[in-house]
This record gives sequence, C-alpha cells and structure tokens, in this order.
Amino acid sequence: MTTTIPTTRRIPNHRIKVLHLITSLEVGGAQQGLLLGLPRFDPDRYEHVICSLMDRMRMAAQFRQAGIEVHSLGLRRKTDLAAALRLRTLLKQLRPDILHTYLLHSNVLGRIVGRLAGVPVIVSSERTIGQANRWGRLATRLTNPLTDAVEVNSETGARAIERDLGVPAGKIEVVRSGIDLDAFGASLKRTEIRSELGLTGDRHLVLYVGRLRRVKGVEHGIRAFASASAQHENMHMALAGEGEQLGYLRNLANELGISERISFLGVRNDLPDLFSAADSVLMPSLNEGFPRTAIEAMAAGKPVIATRVGGTPEAIVEGETGILVPSADIDAMASALVKLVGDRGLQSRLGKGGRRRAEQNYAVDNYVARLDGLYRQLLGIEEPSSEVATTQDSQI
Repeated sequence: MTTTIPTTRRIPNHRIKVLHLITSLEVGGAQQGLLLGLPRFDPDRYEHVICSLMDRMRMAAQFRQAGIEVHSLGLRRKTDLAAALRLRTLLKQLRPDILHTYLLHSNVLGRIVGRLAGVPVIVSSERTIGQANRWGRLATRLTNPLTDAVEVNSETGARAIERDLGVPAGKIEVVRSGIDLDAFGASLKRTEIRSELGLTGDRHLVLYVGRLRRVKGVEHGIRAFASASAQHENMHMALAGEGEQLGYLRNLANELGISERISFLGVRNDLPDLFSAADSVLMPSLNEGFPRTAIEAMAAGKPVIATRVGGTPEAIVEGETGILVPSADIDAMASALVKLVGDRGLQSRLGKGGRRRAEQNYAVDNYVARLDGLYRQLLGIEEPSSEVATTQDSQI
C-alpha cells in the first residue's frame, strides 16, 4: 500500500529531525528494530531522537551507545496526565519535523499532543493484531484523523488495522521489518553457547525467544516440549526473555518433570549467537502482529515451528521455512517437534529455505530505504532515486 497524502508540508532546510515516541524501552521487537535501523540512516540527512513514554529504560544505554539521544516522560501510572504536558514541552524544545509513534498508548498520546504542539508530520506504527481492548480500539479510531500515515510491517497487519481500527487505506504504508543478515548468518559461538547450557553435540536444542506473557502461548509450548521430549530424550529447551509468567512457567516445568531439560535464560543481548546454538525455534503464540523472531530464526538458518496466527504465516511458509500448527494445539505442536527432531534432512531443508527467504525480503537496508522514502514523501521532499526504496514493493 502507498500513502496518498498531499505533500504540502514545510520542507526543512536542515537535517530532518525525527522524534520516535514508544511506550517503553524494555526489550521487544519494535525496540530492537529501531536500535538496528536508526543508526543506518544517512547522518547528513537525519537526526533521530527516541523517547519512552514509561520509565522503563532497559535498552536506553544501547541507544545512547548508537549515538541516539534518549528521553523518558517518566509515566508510571495511567492517570499521570502530566506526561502529556512533559511531551508537549519536549516537542516544543526539540521541534521535530516528524513525530513517529509506536504501540497503542504512544500512538494515541502522540497524535493528540503532537497536533497541539504543531508537529508538521505524524506517523504512527501498529505492531499488534487483535490485542487492543475496546477502549484502545475506540481511542485509535477517534485519533486516526490526527495522523498522516500508519506504518505496519506486514500485509496482514495492513488488512487488520483497516478492518479493526478503522485506519483509512490511503494512510497505510507497509514497511517490512529489517534485520542484520550478516550478524545472524556468521556467528561462530554455537559450541560455546551450547557448552554454557551443558549440552552435548547430539542434543537437539529448541529455542523460544520473546516475552513470557500469556499471549505468547509459552505454557502451550512448554507442554508440547514435555510431550515431545518423552519420545526423544535428546531434547533440551531454552527460553530467552522475561515477563510476568516467569514464576508460573518455572513451576510448570517442575510439575511436568522437565526442569532439568529446560533453561530460563532471561533477557539476552547475544541473539545471533543464541540462534546459532539452536537446532529449531518454537513460536507458540496465541496472537501475533508480525514476529521478528521468525525472520531472525530464518536468517540464522533455523527451522521454525509456529502457530498459524496473525502475520506469522506471512513470514513462515509451510513446508518451505517451517511448520505451522493451530494456536493452542499442544498435540499438533508436539507432533511437529517429534517430526522435526527425527528428521535432520528436514531440519536442513527448512533452515536453508528460511535463510533464502530472509535474504530476499528482510534486509535492514530495505527497511531503512522504505522508511526514508515515506518520511521524504510526507515532507514533500523529492526522492533523488527510488531504485532501492522500491525493492520491497516488487516482492510484496
């Protein structure tokens, strides 16, 4: 989809300043994408600043190390209306050309305060499908007129926000996620990571990467692993991430008698190395937008077992890059694990297919070019060359 917004904006005669407003700087797919992509914009053209709505700043140091200015509005409770005043003050101080907002709360607050503060261009990003509650959907619909464009990272997401959130089709822009293909394809630490986990060479390591939240379906994944590992004793599972279900999931592993075959790793900053150590990747989500983990696994050449939800089937091609199963179907997930673990030829074929698909569709340079093109279009700046920016269009 391509935006059809009139280009009657003020054209800046300086570097384009973009303020990225996101709900938090906790570890997540949207945050990881920004950390990877923003430093790759032309520094002679762009100045990027990131602001967290909440005072949860785990990744702040990483952004600063990448040369990106970081702010926080310090929101700790939903009733803190002063956060809106702090945002308005920050916008008046920084005077960005573009305000780019991410996730529900930042989208709504940014649209309202951004317009009141006179920001020339506002871009919103929708990263989830079907997770907003009634009030979230209503707030989004009411503030849709305040945004100039809505960025999504999948065609599935584009259809969903038009249908469920009332976003006009002319405002929707698909910008596929991008990853560092070299990093995920070149790690040499497989043996080292597996040694840390106490795994011998023939152990099949099943990896889960993501938040430990109910919507991620991790409980179903653990139960499926328990069932599959009863048939294949040479299996081990590792979970990288944190969340409110951590205690519950640890207890579940104990109850299922698999605590010695499962490792809870917490948040990891060495995902390429961790993926290199894995033999397969499990994604048991109950709902998804477009899963960054899927394309990271493919870039690492690892077969994926995932639930057929949200934008996942757009990333994972059944029989080509992975195996898709129904959501919350523990038996189907366990059967897929058993099938994959018992067939190394299948593992190799799916892994190679995933790497090819990642190379064709998810290079970070394509992501940057698409976003650069969108920003310039909305500001009314003629793009000198569209050759790179249109690469994705030919593949959608």
